[in-house]
Amino acid sequence: MCYSRVALMLSMALVLALSPQVTHAQRKQVLTNPEAQAPLTDTAPGLKRNEFQAGKAVAEANKIVQPLPLTAEERDTAIASIDRHLTEETEGLKAKLKNVLPDELAVLAKTTNWNADQQNALVVALRANDPAAAFAAWTQGSPRDTAGAEIVARQTEARRTFARLEQNVHNKTSIVQDLSDLETTLNKIISATKGADEVVAALGTLKTWAEVRKLVEAVTPDGGRTARLPTGKVPLIYDPALAVGKAIVLGHDAVLIGNQGKGPISIRQGMAAEALGMPIVTGKPVRDSEGQEVTSGVLLVNPPTSSSMISYTVEGNRYEMQPGMTQHLPGAGQRWTIEYDRGGNFGVDGYTVSDGTYYFTPTDTGWQLYKQRFDIVLDNSQNPQEFHYLLEGERASVPPNGTKTIKSIYPMVVHFDRANGSEIVAKSLNFSGNVQIGVNVADNKWDLFPTNENQRAVSNLKLFE
Repeated sequence: MCYSRVALMLSMALVLALSPQVTHAQRKQVLTNPEAQAPLTDTAPGLKRNEFQAGKAVAEANKIVQPLPLTAEERDTAIASIDRHLTEETEGLKAKLKNVLPDELAVLAKTTNWNADQQNALVVALRANDPAAAFAAWTQGSPRDTAGAEIVARQTEARRTFARLEQNVHNKTSIVQDLSDLETTLNKIISATKGADEVVAALGTLKTWAEVRKLVEAVTPDGGRTARLPTGKVPLIYDPALAVGKAIVLGHDAVLIGNQGKGPISIRQGMAAEALGMPIVTGKPVRDSEGQEVTSGVLLVNPPTSSSMISYTVEGNRYEMQPGMTQHLPGAGQRWTIEYDRGGNFGVDGYTVSDGTYYFTPTDTGWQLYKQRFDIVLDNSQNPQEFHYLLEGERASVPPNGTKTIKSIYPMVVHFDRANGSEIVAKSLNFSGNVQIGVNVADNKWDLFPTNENQRAVSNLKLFE
């Protein structure tokens, strides 16, 4: 016979009323489906907020790097600083080019057998930075030397491109295309121009500063006091002038990462939180806790993996429990008699149980009732800072780059702050094994992740490309 949920509750209440060992408080037991319970919130009884001084957090905050927004004034100051770097780098590049590209006298030294008109035509082309005119003048003076004409034309093209770049730096306009054109031209003369390869290599820093300027200039200033790290892979600007551990969000498109004393300016694609030293995890986190936490009495469970309903009696009263449902029999030290048919031809079995959690489990010899123990290793080995949490209302923590084992005869509920005291959550640990502490890639906040066969999950996103 199948009972409704209400009928089950009334039947259980009758059993409790007839039992002389059951108190009034114990009559509150119910048959629960955790899927139907409301999730615990940061005002759940386990947090006991009112027992602490006003303004003092119940659970200690787990720190997450709090990025800063870029204000209009800071953006203008940053662009001015970038422009100074661009000017300095351009002057350094000019000096390198002067040592690599032959000057007017060096070019004319190769035209001693030309007549004056031919030499004058070449001089005019060189001074005008006109590669086509330089090629034409050279072929007029040395008709058979087209290779020489090509080299002179490309060297002239390099000068013209650099002159345009220098002017755009002065005008504080984009030089990204100028740098691309200059690199292309220099690559064409590397084999015939000593030192051209070193100039191409030197373009890297200038290109980085040009890209940084482009990213900063595109920022819409934010006057707010806080910002949020973007999720996913974005350009990360490693700033040698910004303190390590600091981050400035440049909208949704880039993040400025403090890199003081750790090398020159650079841009890489990656996860902002991971670049700041936080352990990023891309897996599915432990489920939020639902329903009331059990810390005493008897907890009967038909686990979701059983895939079958179980019919049983408690002190002679019949119940039916679907997969994923639980029943709490309250009262520390209280003993309860559980009977059930094991299925098939295995007959009826019965147990007298007290404090603890018991799983109905289908086996090769029919249903069995097994007492459970929950052993969890909180793995904080990839986190350089302490991880704080609450367990049964008590404060606890996992050391930096370490682990901590917690044990119970009941499913454990761990409460913790996800980010700088802003969000307290409750996670249900109704299993045994390792649980990884890491930053959820979905929102850049702390979370707990079940491991696969006690193996730590590894981010499937490469930090840099």
